[in-house]
Amino acid sequence: MPTHTYQKREPELQIDLSAIAANFHHLRSLVGSNTEVAAVVKSDAYGLGMNLVVPVLLEAGCHTFFVANLREAMQIRTKLASSVQINILAGIEDNALDVYRTYRLAPVCGRLEDAILAAEKLPELVLGLETGFSRFGLTFAQVRAFKHRVRREPDLAISHLACADDPIDTTNRLQRDRFVAMCQIVNPRRRSLAASAAVWLGQNYHFNLVRAGSALFGLNNAGVEPNPLRPVVQLFARIAEVRAVHCGEAVGYAASFRATRSMRIGIVALGYAQGLPWSAGNVIAVLIGAHKAPVVGRVAMEYVAVDLSDVPAKLCTEGQLVEFIGPHLPIETMAKVAHTIPQELLIRLGANCRPTLRQPCHDAPWILAATGG
Repeated sequence: MPTHTYQKREPELQIDLSAIAANFHHLRSLVGSNTEVAAVVKSDAYGLGMNLVVPVLLEAGCHTFFVANLREAMQIRTKLASSVQINILAGIEDNALDVYRTYRLAPVCGRLEDAILAAEKLPELVLGLETGFSRFGLTFAQVRAFKHRVRREPDLAISHLACADDPIDTTNRLQRDRFVAMCQIVNPRRRSLAASAAVWLGQNYHFNLVRAGSALFGLNNAGVEPNPLRPVVQLFARIAEVRAVHCGEAVGYAASFRATRSMRIGIVALGYAQGLPWSAGNVIAVLIGAHKAPVVGRVAMEYVAVDLSDVPAKLCTEGQLVEFIGPHLPIETMAKVAHTIPQELLIRLGANCRPTLRQPCHDAPWILAATGG
């Protein structure tokens, strides 16, 4: 069978790079001129591809990036000027001090021994502080120990809010107060507490730098209405087969759906192997043209069934595009009914679907690194 026949059936995750730039500019407008917006591009830019996303953010004016680990840091450092700041959330990795120095990479030090080592050996000192998330970061006692042992002031201190998506949760204020108290001890040159959702908590949480991740990719974690963020992805798959199902017949594994009438069913080439949640079976709907159609039966590894009974026959053909995520089917809606979160969906879909650019993007040239400055 020709290769192009297989490609026709591949699900397609369309990415609007201009929307990422627009979301970055919107966040900058919210925090003001005294606060920098850094980009969190960990996990391969939330599954969308750092090689696609980082140049767009760089051209939009982003000068600071956060990545998950040293491998991701090297992936973008070799294509960026050394003046662009890259922070590594995983902290110091074994035997990597020379790499950090050579390529000007800053591990976020959340352990006391790492913080002391970085203060002695690395040009950039970034501290992670534990303020109530209970995941990495120096405690109050460790901050005091660090202050007693190290004269150097950190270049940046960061922490992370546990409940930023709930503006009335008192944990936010508690963590902010702890963060301020810790910073008074170590006196960092810059401070960062807010990630995406915390941008909408107000200027008291912005400090010198906010770390935007999910918001850049159009995920409205803060639940702001109307949603000020532009959607970044659309998910399409194609109908592989159309079948008639009689009343009472089962559809899919475990007969979790039985036809209540004679129905027209479309078998769509998208399943949990491509990132569609197994839990989406029988609970989500799709769009075929302007017509909404429910998913029926369980999500299988590479296929899912859709009820086409109320869709015009001219649209019920093999090869017809089916929209799963888009302007009228927000990724947040799928995540909610499938009992997951948009970030997980984005990463799974990005890792397993064929990415395409939804709108032509003028090439944002990489700035070649010069390790000497």
